[in-house]
Amino acid sequence: MTRALRWCTLAGLTAGLLGLAVQASAATGWTVVTPPAGAAGTLTGSFALSDTDAWVVGYHGADPVALNWNGTAWSTVPTPAPSGSTPNWAFESVAASSTSDAWAVGVQSSGTKIHNSLFEHWNGAAWSVVTGPNQGVLNAALDFSPTNAWAFADFSVVHWNGTAWSVVSGALPALRVSTDGPNDIWGVYRNDQVTHYNGTSWTSTTLSAPGGTPVFQGVEALSPTDVWVAGSVGSGPVLEHFNGTSWQVVTLPSSFSAYGLNAITAKSDSDLWVFSNTGSPGVPLLGVAGYRSRFSLRQPPARLLAMICRNIALSAGALMASPSRTATVRAVLLSWPAVMIPSGSGTMPPS
Repeated sequence: MTRALRWCTLAGLTAGLLGLAVQASAATGWTVVTPPAGAAGTLTGSFALSDTDAWVVGYHGADPVALNWNGTAWSTVPTPAPSGSTPNWAFESVAASSTSDAWAVGVQSSGTKIHNSLFEHWNGAAWSVVTGPNQGVLNAALDFSPTNAWAFADFSVVHWNGTAWSVVSGALPALRVSTDGPNDIWGVYRNDQVTHYNGTSWTSTTLSAPGGTPVFQGVEALSPTDVWVAGSVGSGPVLEHFNGTSWQVVTLPSSFSAYGLNAITAKSDSDLWVFSNTGSPGVPLLGVAGYRSRFSLRQPPARLLAMICRNIALSAGALMASPSRTATVRAVLLSWPAVMIPSGSGTMPPS
């Protein structure tokens, strides 16, 4: 199962990484890991192929940044900038189909090619710039194979066919995406819109919520009949679920009542996480569902700074491959100045 994996960014701060290990419905602790030398910057996207191969991307000053996790340590991987231009270039998202096929996408935020799209490809040995249509900032990427990748802009969608990137007529843009496979792509866009691609056509659904118009920040697709979107309505949270027929609002703990949901990630309906802030600086909240609609609260270290969540990463490889359903499940957040990686493993309850 391929999924667009998500992150959180810290506004205006040098960013490192935080990792959270989840043992079924209980957190098992945090472990501080030294970041690579010179890895300061703002990290905006992530993707984990397995517990021994994960990417995070972003920017540092004028340059795009990519870090790789090999199961033991993070390392900085050189990323070129397009020739004939001046900075600033920034990655917004990354996705991979294998150890030798990954895409990082973004934009030039200022300089001689301001608002130009940025496409870079990883071939297993190095990142290289690839020419593509200029569609402005590329918010999200999906990579299913060397001949099937997607990038989502504010007003368009582009597709990679193994040879070239091209704009897809009729495709619906998105700010965040999640997928259960190449024929089941979901996105959130323009506050209350949920987009869907079924392998043939694109559709958009406008959702409502008690108390006003929802503003969705995250989406998680487990199957065509099991999709979640999370965000805020007014100053409070909203979580909605699609069962293949209709959308329903899901009840959250009262502790979340005054705060919106910044992001969501899941491996199943018995292992679903939503992320929020308490409203107090440095005190974020994690909500975990042991089973659908049964949420409890978890609180990460108080040193975690107040954040604006954009994405959160979940390492899926071991969990998907394990017949015993015993694996380390990782959620990854951004903070400063340390890198933190989860430790421990747990057995998930049966679905």
